[in-house]
Amino acid sequence: MQGLIDSTLREGMQTVGVALSLEQQVELAGELTAMGIEELEVGPLRPDDDEAEQLINRCRGQARVARLAIWCRCQAADIEQALAWQPEVLALSIPVSSLQMQVKLQKGKTAVKELVVAALRRARGRVGYLSLGLEDATRAEPRFLAEMVRLAKKEGAHRVRLADTVGIATPAEIIELVRQVREVGGRQLAIGVHTHNDFGMAGANAIAALGAGADWADVTLLGLGERAGLARLEEVAGYLALRRQKAYQLAGLPELCARLADFCDQPLAPRQPVVGRDIFACETGLHLAALQREPATYEPFEPALVGNRRRLLYGTKTGRQALAGRTAEHHSAPPVGRLRKLARQLGRPLDEEELAVFLQAAA
Repeated sequence: MQGLIDSTLREGMQTVGVALSLEQQVELAGELTAMGIEELEVGPLRPDDDEAEQLINRCRGQARVARLAIWCRCQAADIEQALAWQPEVLALSIPVSSLQMQVKLQKGKTAVKELVVAALRRARGRVGYLSLGLEDATRAEPRFLAEMVRLAKKEGAHRVRLADTVGIATPAEIIELVRQVREVGGRQLAIGVHTHNDFGMAGANAIAALGAGADWADVTLLGLGERAGLARLEEVAGYLALRRQKAYQLAGLPELCARLADFCDQPLAPRQPVVGRDIFACETGLHLAALQREPATYEPFEPALVGNRRRLLYGTKTGRQALAGRTAEHHSAPPVGRLRKLARQLGRPLDEEELAVFLQAAA
């Protein structure tokens, strides 16, 4: 595995209602670089966009992005403009399903292959890393997809990126797709995946692909992107760091996600995996008792690793066992009934400081 491609500044910018300023984009790029994300993607960039060159220059300078990818279509003018900005990665893209080729390009298979050959030959030798994105790969005819992979390899591409454009694949199907493409392309051709979240499987598909031997996976902060969005960076990077020892720095991730949510005016869910405020809060009786003895019983990782903290709460779900250890100094029997009554009156559980006051008063 070589790493993650963050597409917040490309795919993420396609999210309905999201319009990040130049300053906000550069800030995000800097945070993602500091976190250790290997590649950042921007685009498509128009030559008449006054901020395009500023974004690229500031990503390299201020944000210290070492591996910048520029996304563009397989069209001569787009390629020339992208190459003029001297990206580390040129990320070409072309539809490969019959539906998208016919509707988007109004071209057949032969014409699409000719377009790709011309694009790759135009870019080959003029950029350090050449990637060919195969849009709608999960709906492409397998034989034609294999032809496109062979073509990419023959014409000097370093990577093919397989897009589950409408998010229909399952992890098992993604694993099989990666296996088939690896068989055709060999180890010489890197494999990337671009997984959409229309059925809630984008993160699982990205992780499954990497486990099956894919080299790269696309992600965006908060899963921003078209429709239901893309694989969430916080979930994929979190899993890779905490379960697969990838060296991503996660402590500032909740704050970064909260800041982006504020930029987008889309509040971060308190129980959002990895970065939610309340994911290490617990009120349930048996779980609470176990957490008091050994946090690993009901926590997949230490809260501090993602800049969070454990919160034990006591209320209507709290049982005698969970309260017993906290009441030994004051009571022969835990005042569970009185605690539950108070919590019902308040309409919420008590935190540990409030519990201490309650127990002192009840002694």
